[in-house]
Amino acid sequence: PIAGILGDQQASLLGQGCVAPGQAKVTFGTGGMLDLCLDERPAFETQGSGGTFPIVTRGVGGGRRWGLEAVMLAAGTNIEWLRDDLGIIDSAADSHEVAARCASSDGVAYVPALLGLGAPIWDYGARGALLGLTRGSGRPQIVRAVLEGIAQRAADLVEAAERDSGMQIPSLRVDGGMTANPTFLQALADATARPIEVSPEREATTLGAAYAAGLAVGAWPDEQAIASIWSPASVVEPAGTFDRERWADTVRRAGEWFPDLSAISF
Repeated sequence: PIAGILGDQQASLLGQGCVAPGQAKVTFGTGGMLDLCLDERPAFETQGSGGTFPIVTRGVGGGRRWGLEAVMLAAGTNIEWLRDDLGIIDSAADSHEVAARCASSDGVAYVPALLGLGAPIWDYGARGALLGLTRGSGRPQIVRAVLEGIAQRAADLVEAAERDSGMQIPSLRVDGGMTANPTFLQALADATARPIEVSPEREATTLGAAYAAGLAVGAWPDEQAIASIWSPASVVEPAGTFDRERWADTVRRAGEWFPDLSAISF
């Protein structure tokens, strides 16, 4: 029999033990999805000023648990682009090794808008931008800039979620294929300026579905019992900072590349 049904992001949220208001996770697959637990339904009906959406995280005992979701349209897709189309890395794992050859991107910046931009601005006409190149810019600087650009976009999602919820997110739990990349995780901690708690299970969505079924058949008495057994595989602390104002200016340069698409309201 079917004991539990969850959407993929709701399953990932439960799979990382996020059940209390203020707990948040980001799943880094082809896209990036931040989900935040709330204590009640958001005040907005469909979309907040930060471009996030209200979601039902779980239905339990006839009641509902609420949250909100902020979306990055392209995360791991950018790594696939480096590998499959540009050929400057041989595998996704290579992105860490190549980026680690340089201590910084040396001013190279990348906006990961290959599919447009999601929260907070929702600009379907935005396009990917690689800025600040010099004759000295090579594979390491470009690959690092791509990883840092994805991390900066994740920081945009955090800011959007905090704006729309009125909550502070003290730390982020993360899962998905990109969490195997130490260079990316450090950039994420630096960009968001908070600890990054790495899921011990990269496919937390599958784990969350199992947790939901277990709750339904009584394997666990409640959500808190699940939360109590979760612990991160590692915690990455911030070790540097990013210029967020400069990043906002960089994103603006990538925006409205195709005005007709940018005019679409979502």
